[in-house]
Amino acid sequence: MGKPKIAIFGSTSHIAKGLTFNFLDAGTYQLHLFTRSPDKQAEFLETKGTDLSDVTIHEGYSDLPRTRCEAVINCVGVGTASRLQGDYSRWFTVTEKFDNLAIDYVATSQNRPIYISLSSGAVYGNTMSAAATEGSCRSLAVNRMVPSDYYSIARLNAEAKHRSLSGLNIVDLRIFAYFSRFIDLSDGYLLSDIIRSVRTGKTLATDPSDFVRDFIHPLDLFSLVCKCIEGRDLNDAFDAFSAGTVTKSEILAYFETEYGLRVRASPDLGARSATGQKAVYGSAYRKAESLGYAPRYTSMDAIRAEAEALLGG
Repeated sequence: MGKPKIAIFGSTSHIAKGLTFNFLDAGTYQLHLFTRSPDKQAEFLETKGTDLSDVTIHEGYSDLPRTRCEAVINCVGVGTASRLQGDYSRWFTVTEKFDNLAIDYVATSQNRPIYISLSSGAVYGNTMSAAATEGSCRSLAVNRMVPSDYYSIARLNAEAKHRSLSGLNIVDLRIFAYFSRFIDLSDGYLLSDIIRSVRTGKTLATDPSDFVRDFIHPLDLFSLVCKCIEGRDLNDAFDAFSAGTVTKSEILAYFETEYGLRVRASPDLGARSATGQKAVYGSAYRKAESLGYAPRYTSMDAIRAEAEALLGG
């Protein structure tokens, strides 16, 4: 029996790169990488410096129906709010396009592959003051929807569709926060801004508010994905979580101490997030443990390791 074959959609995206990196290190799978940027994909793989005999790059998605895989991982991202340039409709249209592509594939494949959709903690709503739980509910001002609602609704719609397709193997993995050495430093997230400030020596301007985040380590996310692949016969959603959360103040203090980051509090900036302001963004819902998932790393472990890969020790 050969190595299981894994199809990855959006294979040049931030999270897809981390998964590809760890799949290659494991050496136990064959990867089919689907992307609109094959040259960019090849360039990334060259930097890995390992045997690429188990990797096939596909330009576009026309080869998908002829590719027999045991799992499909949808890592297609629409991009940050700054990249959308006000066209929030893409959170719906792009999500729907590639979601339907994956659903059609698993529905018509005789070997019953599993579809793993990278969802988001945003399904719980665009404001959170406490960690999500099994009984968490969300509210929506139906007659006063704002752009920060759109992404949350798009992800929740996709999850609802997946649960309605109960005869198919579909898993939604809700990711709350993720940081790796493959991040695009122009994305405008706190950690990308921190890395840029350290590299340039410029002072980081940030609003003075604190928050709690749960950054899943790339290795823990890889472990969770593998648990889903091994489970195969699943139609469910699972919250991704680390071994421990971190606060914004702890993150800033770490980079100030270890990398000489200079920070200036700017109340006029305001907290920035296209998907809503969340004092706490993480989950206490541990359903993923039923798959055998047990995170090894805390949020701070992930930040330390990936920052070192970007900045050096």
